[in-house]
Amino acid sequence: MESAKTLEVVLHYGTDLRDVKHLSPMDPYAIVWVAVAGAGKESKQTTPIAKNGACNPKWECCMRFNIISMSTDYTLFFQIKHCGILFDRRVGEVQVRFADLLAGDTPARKVRYQVTTPSGEKRGEIIVSHKFSELVASSDEDDDIVANELSGDLPREKKREKAKKIAKRVAEKIVCGGLELAAGIALNAAIDSD
Repeated sequence: MESAKTLEVVLHYGTDLRDVKHLSPMDPYAIVWVAVAGAGKESKQTTPIAKNGACNPKWECCMRFNIISMSTDYTLFFQIKHCGILFDRRVGEVQVRFADLLAGDTPARKVRYQVTTPSGEKRGEIIVSHKFSELVASSDEDDDIVANELSGDLPREKKREKAKKIAKRVAEKIVCGGLELAAGIALNAAIDSD
């Protein structure tokens, strides 16, 4: 049995996507998940919305998926949608088999995948990079860092500086992008409540 892995996927950008909003630029985003053949969606993640990204959105969004038992039966799905006022419209989707990901597992190499529209037409591409790494068990180390480094009688401004540095380190450990802002806000709120 193979060891558990972490799949890190970076969705860089899209090119020449199908335009589902004709009077003004689209606001595309992507939902990404890993699924086993014949099974449902697992651990869905969403990119930020590329406001006015139109048919060539830029996301530069990193997502991580913990794969407990590696299998070539898995598929990585990308579903691209336009964020609408009343409802979101589907732009298209991409499916990448794990066998293909494992065959081309070269970190930092950007790969192009054609987007399939809801009608089955191939229209546009997404540019993605990925890498597999050993799954690292989480620990309470991050809580210890915060407790140790923010203890003591530091001036508020020094605590805020330290909190920002800690938030950045913690966010990099947890995710490769999205939680830095949330961690910083949470730590600043904790400091302000003193």
